[in-house]
Amino acid sequence: MDLRVLYLINSDWSHPFLDWLMARVTDFGLWKWPLVAVAAATLIWGGYRARLLVVLAVVAVLAGEGINGIIKHAVDRPRPYQHLANIRHVDRNGVQISTPGPVEKGRSMPSSHVTNNAVFAFLACAIFGRWGRLVWIGVVLVAYSRIYVGSHYPSDIIVAVVLALGCGTTTIWAAQRAWRLLGPKWFAKYYDQNPNLIPSRAGLIPSAPEKSET
Repeated sequence: MDLRVLYLINSDWSHPFLDWLMARVTDFGLWKWPLVAVAAATLIWGGYRARLLVVLAVVAVLAGEGINGIIKHAVDRPRPYQHLANIRHVDRNGVQISTPGPVEKGRSMPSSHVTNNAVFAFLACAIFGRWGRLVWIGVVLVAYSRIYVGSHYPSDIIVAVVLALGCGTTTIWAAQRAWRLLGPKWFAKYYDQNPNLIPSRAGLIPSAPEKSET
């Protein structure tokens, strides 16, 4: 099933326009500096929620990258275009048909691109509520692109999403505990305004309605 879905997305459903689009969607080098600029601007001029999202996302992504590296090293799974025949390896320079050969180090399982984007989307939902769900559109697009360009198997994507949910949940839990312990001492002004690091009305689970006094 993994291979069937891979060949469907990578070969059977290919199109010249998708080659152009997916090569750019999946190229982190193209997006790196604009993302850095947006993050910096958010930290300088953004509101409380936006700044919180950037800070927690950086922490979660760094943690995810570390875990990703451990898993990649342990699994040592070559990318599809490195290991399989007739895989279309798509990038901004065009399309090449794969010829399997020796691989020094496999880096297919899991996808760092998807882990990073999914953990950001998870945190956006936790902080901004329903509006954060829009970020998942980008996650789906990136995930599809990683299979389309021949860099990952569908199972790599599934593992990446599970890892992202774990990293996001752990980051929120750890940040909330740290906020309760250190917030009153180090960030008293912000703590008085936001005793809960993530306001409950923006959380993934809606807060219970307040009982009216009789």
